[in-house]
Amino acid sequence: MFVWSFLFVAFIAVPSLWADNKLPNPAKTGGSGIFTLLEQRASGTRGSFPAGKISEEELSSILWAAMGRNRGGKGWTTPLAGGRNPYVKIYVFRPDGAYLYDGSSHTLKTVTEQNVMKEINNDGFVQASPAVLVFVSDPSDLGSMARLNGNNELAYTATGAMAQNVYLAADSLGISTRYIVSLNAGEIGSALGLKGGEVPLCILPLGKR
Repeated sequence: MFVWSFLFVAFIAVPSLWADNKLPNPAKTGGSGIFTLLEQRASGTRGSFPAGKISEEELSSILWAAMGRNRGGKGWTTPLAGGRNPYVKIYVFRPDGAYLYDGSSHTLKTVTEQNVMKEINNDGFVQASPAVLVFVSDPSDLGSMARLNGNNELAYTATGAMAQNVYLAADSLGISTRYIVSLNAGEIGSALGLKGGEVPLCILPLGKR
């Protein structure tokens, strides 16, 4: 009886491996000025893409910038049609698994704990990156405006603005990124369990310089 009681207590004392990962608060000050960042903004090169580890604080700031809800509930800084809920989802692939970014709670929600980096695309530097952002179109949040989305035009427009935010935030933190549309859509969809209509649009690997 004592042994069973001990095992029960030990089990409930161990946090769930599938628990959501609450991110630290994003940095909202510091770094270079906007014009300096615009001048020096550049894509990381394939042949020498850095693979330095990204801290949770740095990832927190980049995801906060990417989603575009940066004005304390006063609206979006990305062109999400009609102020709707994000119809572009951001997933984070890391060697320890894949996660969905929930901007409303600033949390990474675990999708899988398996290393699925090789499912992203066939580029070795992408697979070796410490973190890769995967942008996925989710037209279910567009409502009546879904008819305007066509071949994901609205989603690509939003993704372009979100990617620009990633470039600027990343460069301010000494992190390289690269906008890539060459990806394995089917493999990504399987790894993430995407629903019908959800389409991977692009990827942005991240690496500390």
